[in-house]
Amino acid sequence: MRTFFCCLLFVALAAAAPVAYRYAKPIERAPATQEEIVAVPLDSPVYAASRDVFPDLRVFDEGAAETPFLVEKIQESRSESVRVHYAAEVASLRKLEGNRMEILVRLEKDAPAAEGLRVFTPLKNFENQVKVFGAQEGKDWQPLAEAVIYDYSRHMDVDNRDIPLPPNAYRRFKLVFDEATASRESEFLDLTRRQRQGTEVEREEQTRIQRLPLRIDRIEQWSNVVRELKAVDSTFDYAPASFEVRHDPETLTTWVAIATRREPLTGLTLQTSSRNFSRSATVQIPVQQGVQTVWRDIGSGTIQNLHFRAIDRERLTVSFPEQRQKTYRIAIRNEDNPPLEITGVQAKGVGYRLLFLAAPGSSYRLAYGAEQAERPRYETSAVLDTLRSGYRPVEARLGPETASPAAPPAGLDLQQVLNSKLFLGGAIVLMVLVLAGALLRAGKRMEQRPGDHE
Repeated sequence: MRTFFCCLLFVALAAAAPVAYRYAKPIERAPATQEEIVAVPLDSPVYAASRDVFPDLRVFDEGAAETPFLVEKIQESRSESVRVHYAAEVASLRKLEGNRMEILVRLEKDAPAAEGLRVFTPLKNFENQVKVFGAQEGKDWQPLAEAVIYDYSRHMDVDNRDIPLPPNAYRRFKLVFDEATASRESEFLDLTRRQRQGTEVEREEQTRIQRLPLRIDRIEQWSNVVRELKAVDSTFDYAPASFEVRHDPETLTTWVAIATRREPLTGLTLQTSSRNFSRSATVQIPVQQGVQTVWRDIGSGTIQNLHFRAIDRERLTVSFPEQRQKTYRIAIRNEDNPPLEITGVQAKGVGYRLLFLAAPGSSYRLAYGAEQAERPRYETSAVLDTLRSGYRPVEARLGPETASPAAPPAGLDLQQVLNSKLFLGGAIVLMVLVLAGALLRAGKRMEQRPGDHE
């Protein structure tokens, strides 16, 4: 019986033991005088020792108090400059001396500063010089720009109706056109021929001159507005821990085995001294099925290295969905071609970082590598999303790795052992044997008791 109770006590103590993390790294940041949101990128040692989706990461302060944090993908923002047009109100129009024309326009109340003006006209095959002046209240006009608007569609589909402006804060503009009415030669000639007895004796050609008034439908202001695009995952290069190349003449395949530190990879790039080839390649990962390990395809493509005269094409990367594996292999189908000379392998992938709210004057460390740790449930996501909406996180980095002497060796999960069917079955068998032994001893004691009769 005492053996049974000792086993139960051992199980209870083991289940109640605190989670032991195998490794830790100090979080190095600049001294702070106020609370700040700290961003810490994870590195290869953390990827190597941590589990999928990072349930075994913890942030502790100098007092060993757990600090809530958020794990997110490292992304980079993108933006584009887009030209946006705004209507400009025409305040006045008048003809000036010397066949010139003047137009005054006002910007809309909510329109941004004008970076340029566009003249909308139905005219074709024209050219007109424009001077632009700017003012705030319609007086003290200042010269801003001078440009030529034109349409050369008679010869080519080339035109320009934009007038770029220098940086300014004016809300009123004056446009002065050099020609209110333009004279243009007609495309047709008046031809007069005189003949005598069927023979041409005189020819007279007259060119028609067309008077084209400058017709303007409207004038618009345009400005370049920067628009934020959806952020994209940042890409990082990771050096494999090792690689090995093996040529199989029976299957006409080159196998490249790659060992990594479990970084979040999305592609593998081959380095080769071979030239002028184009072959299919497949990336595979090991998958455990019962007691067997099979290789599953996760990505495939065509690798090429073509260099001949004007042809310069190189594509040596095979991409695949994000993976965190210890080993990969690439199968290169050579067919009847000689094997490629593989000189190296480069991995690429995404990155992750920790975000947490740090107190001034406090130091923090990242602990990781615990097989029995469960994913924490913090409210950090909602809090940090609100706090960092107007604040940029402070960048920090991880220091050197230290191993915990009290932590169990990698791969030993005590709770998993205790919860396994083998352990539970053994415990039940042991309990049955202990109870059977106790009953047997109790029966023998009853038989040895003196009887009440002869």
